Amino acid sequence: MSSTYKTSHLGLNKFIGTDKPKMDDFNFDNETIDAKFQEHIESDLHITEAERQLLGKSNYTIGTYTGDDASSRNIDVGFDVEFGLVFAQGEPVIQAASGNITNIYSGIITQTGSSKGVIVQPNGFKVTQLNTTPPDGKKMMLNQSGKVYIYIVFPKKN
Repeated sequence: MSSTYKTSHLGLNKFIGTDKPKMDDFNFDNETIDAKFQEHIESDLHITEAERQLLGKSNYTIGTYTGDDASSRNIDVGFDVEFGLVFAQGEPVIQAASGNITNIYSGIITQTGSSKGVIVQPNGFKVTQLNTTPPDGKKMMLNQSGKVYIYIVFPKKN
């Protein structure tokens, strides 16, 4: 015997003391709840289909390049960068050198402006390497020959 009453939204069994529940009653309720839960998950009620596709995917890229001593170099990451960091592996972020010279081995990339030595470019960013000392003494070291650089970049939101 099924229950005397049913719930108003899902029609689940509401037993009273004189009802004699059967296993089928409970299985029916479980199947109903499971189906409604799946329907809810697949709906756009909380997230859009585009957002659902992004779930489980990282929204950043970590990569490396090896410096070639060119004064500037484009690093193509395959998308426009919203925010990123680049730094030389095993080097300090900045390093005081002889005299009033500071070697800079890192940079911050944003759409609204970047630190000295890095510039947002279509599909990536550009780094600079100075082989002479500039007047301000801040020597960009973002493409030193043989040095490995690591970057982490986040894609620009459309």
